[in-house]
Amino acid sequence: MKTHKTTFILIALFTCFINKANSQENTCIELNKQIDTITNLDTLLKIYKRTAPKISLYCRMKNYMAQGTVYRRKRELDSSLYYYDKAILLAKKINSEEQLSRGYSKKAYVYLKQGKFDKANVLLKQSRQLLSKYPKSDVWGAYYTAKRDVALKKSDYNLAIKYVDSNIVLGRRINDTSDLSISYHNKGYYYLKLSDYESAAKNLLYSIELKEKTNDLDYISTSYYVLGACYTRWEQYETANRYFQKGILQAKKDDDKDLLMVIYLRLGMSKRKLDKTQEALKIIDSGLDIARKFNSKIQLAEGFSEKGRVYFENLKEYETAQSYFFKAYKYAEESNDNLTLYDCIEDMLTIHFHYKDYKNVEKFLSKLKDVNERIDTKHHSFKLYKYYSDYYEKIGKSKLALEYLKKYHVIKDSISNQQVQTQVANLEKKYDTKKKELKIVTLNKQRDEQKEIAQKAKAQQNLYLAAAGFLLLILGVGFWAFRKLRKQQKELVSINQVKNRLFSIIAHDLRGMIIPFQRSGKILKYHIDKGNHEKTIELSKALEQNSDSLSNMLDNLLNWSLEQMNGYKMNPQTISINEQLSEIISGYKQLASYKKTKIDLKYEEDLWINLDKGAFHVIFRNLIGNALKYTEEGNIRIEFTSEDDMFLCSITDTGVGMSQDQLENLFTLEEKESTIGTQGEKGTGLGLNLVYRFIKMHKGAIQVSSEKRIGTRFDLNFPIMKYQFNEKTERKSLSA
Repeated sequence: MKTHKTTFILIALFTCFINKANSQENTCIELNKQIDTITNLDTLLKIYKRTAPKISLYCRMKNYMAQGTVYRRKRELDSSLYYYDKAILLAKKINSEEQLSRGYSKKAYVYLKQGKFDKANVLLKQSRQLLSKYPKSDVWGAYYTAKRDVALKKSDYNLAIKYVDSNIVLGRRINDTSDLSISYHNKGYYYLKLSDYESAAKNLLYSIELKEKTNDLDYISTSYYVLGACYTRWEQYETANRYFQKGILQAKKDDDKDLLMVIYLRLGMSKRKLDKTQEALKIIDSGLDIARKFNSKIQLAEGFSEKGRVYFENLKEYETAQSYFFKAYKYAEESNDNLTLYDCIEDMLTIHFHYKDYKNVEKFLSKLKDVNERIDTKHHSFKLYKYYSDYYEKIGKSKLALEYLKKYHVIKDSISNQQVQTQVANLEKKYDTKKKELKIVTLNKQRDEQKEIAQKAKAQQNLYLAAAGFLLLILGVGFWAFRKLRKQQKELVSINQVKNRLFSIIAHDLRGMIIPFQRSGKILKYHIDKGNHEKTIELSKALEQNSDSLSNMLDNLLNWSLEQMNGYKMNPQTISINEQLSEIISGYKQLASYKKTKIDLKYEEDLWINLDKGAFHVIFRNLIGNALKYTEEGNIRIEFTSEDDMFLCSITDTGVGMSQDQLENLFTLEEKESTIGTQGEKGTGLGLNLVYRFIKMHKGAIQVSSEKRIGTRFDLNFPIMKYQFNEKTERKSLSA
């Protein structure tokens, strides 16, 4: 009796434990669903704090990590560190090295915000060591983000873009649309800092498009703000104001006072440029009110600077302007932010130029030069040269004034090209068109969903009527057999279609290539008899080109046939990527010269990797040949590198591009309309099908993006088990 009682208690305890675990798991799932729909930061914190005691240790660890991120966005960095530390302790407790690495990277991000670079670097080293065991982990995203911020602290925007590109590769691999949109936003912002406004606008508009397509509006207000900043650089203030207003509306919904403060100050500047003085002062004061609450020295400096410019340029009250400029300069020096300090030194130069105080002008010019060397962007350099030109002109040194004026115009012309402005305006129109298309797609999707629900309800009703005991079992077996037969039928149809497609290729394209050879003898004999030597040379070149195309097609056909019959045997060997690509490029040198197209091979260091050499040649011969087929008087750029046990390569051309319909079936042998090359070349689709198959055989991936009349980009990545850098190989660039 006692034994039975003990057994009953143990069963009851076990049942309670299972129920509690299930309840915790369900709470965690519901939490994730709930937070995906919320953008208000304070509301998010309340939900996280309320659910923390009710969830499993793993889910609680991620909860603490999320709270740390929310506090970081609220600029409450001490609270952010507190919750990141709690997450790190739990990660150690449950022995999750991946999440521990994430915690280290996120904590390092906060240290960078606080200017504690040594502490941040120590944590990033620890994060990297842990992640080296998990090359495919999505936690690399947090690491890349922190390393990006290290680059930003040094104002190295090119390096920051490199880490953003790593995040983009990761986001595409794990299909994380949210991270992709943030990465493209950041890339656009850094291009803005580099004065590359076309690239900035392209990336920002693509980021906004991704967010609106998935209805993920997190950070979209920031994208509106940065896009508005692009237009202020072109002095298109009305367009800029439209994006600033969008950013303000979304920032208020998100209760993001930090961003609201920044947009107010930028909008105030735009209003000032449009001579809307009172509106400008009111908006600037709104931004300064928030800056005082946060004690943000950078934004206080920018706010007082902008207010001073209103009094100087619009109201002509120079003494009031000087007092605001002095306040701004004081806060800028305390902020240690080079960009803000540059702007405030400009203000001091402006007021001293006005009062003809050239001694102080010289003093602040020297300071501006020092700050410009730390920033190192075209936008700031050309303004520095203009100040020097004005200064030397005022003090009577005309030769030096002219020298700096020339430097000023060289850079100014390169970043204010009218053609670039037109391109970005077209990008905006394209973005508006895509928004309308997205609405249509959404409506169609809702209609299809309603139709699908009705169909499911009808099928369920029929199933209930048909359900009865043993007959249901028989029906199930019959249904299974039917499904299997149907699947086999589909496979047979698919195989037959591929066979028909292959015969079509052989019958049409192969015959079309052979016909010129059949006629060539008579034509050559005729011109030789007539003494038309130039014509014979021209025909010989045409025959040579046609024979190359025929040879390439037969090679592709043979490789495709072998792979279809499982007859292709992989033969990995250590190859030099530089040597192999150089060999392939040299084969296209004559055709590239004929089409006036430049082929560039760019890399930092050569790589030696274990790959199948034959497959490698098939892949890159087809991709480079394809790019050259559709590019006339343009550029083809091939770049490769390695990143975290991945071989990454891209082939970018400035050719005719492709439509979305063409991209969808690019790698299949299905019937599709072939695009004619710039010299009338025809394609069969066999080459790209081979490329796709051989990349899959290497467990790699390929992605393609293209726009009509802009060009096409193929991105490839292969996992590599072993590779080494060839230390003897110098860094260089190969061109054809």
